[in-house]
Amino acid sequence: MDLVTENERMQCKLLAFLLEYPDNPWIEGLADLNELVEEVEDLRRREILRGFLAYAGGTPPIELQEVYTRAFDLDAATSLHLTYHLLGDSEDRGKALAGLLWVYHRAGFDAAIGELPDYLPLMLEFLAVCPEPEDAGLLWSCLGAVAGLALRLTEKQHPYANLMGLAADILRPRALAFADKRNKEV
Repeated sequence: MDLVTENERMQCKLLAFLLEYPDNPWIEGLADLNELVEEVEDLRRREILRGFLAYAGGTPPIELQEVYTRAFDLDAATSLHLTYHLLGDSEDRGKALAGLLWVYHRAGFDAAIGELPDYLPLMLEFLAVCPEPEDAGLLWSCLGAVAGLALRLTEKQHPYANLMGLAADILRPRALAFADKRNKEV
């Protein structure tokens, strides 16, 4: 079984974009996403994406930016920097960040300059282009934190909750499959 199907790779790319900061290029890019959303095979997932696009398209840009910043930049419990959820601000976090960079490098992926390698949109972008990287245990450990993020956002009835739940839905079985595959190799 592929850890991430072709349609899910496209969904990872879409989620990577939607979970970025809603600046002007992001807002301008929303209109181009409707066709892509219609290509999502799973009806429930397609409805979640349609709902988020409707929310984002009907919300003033400054409000989108405030909602995003409050959740993902000012609240550590919902930070999009996933090693924080695993390691806090410990020294081990720096080692984990270097480890993620090494995973990206080995796969030939150029990580975005200016972003830490544990930034969820960057990790989703990576999975879209490299769905089965070597030595990805750390990557999948980090991505395991997405389910907790989705839960915390759902508890707060946050506008990004369903989107994060969708990311968790895509990633959870892949993380389990990776762990299973790894256990069989040992």
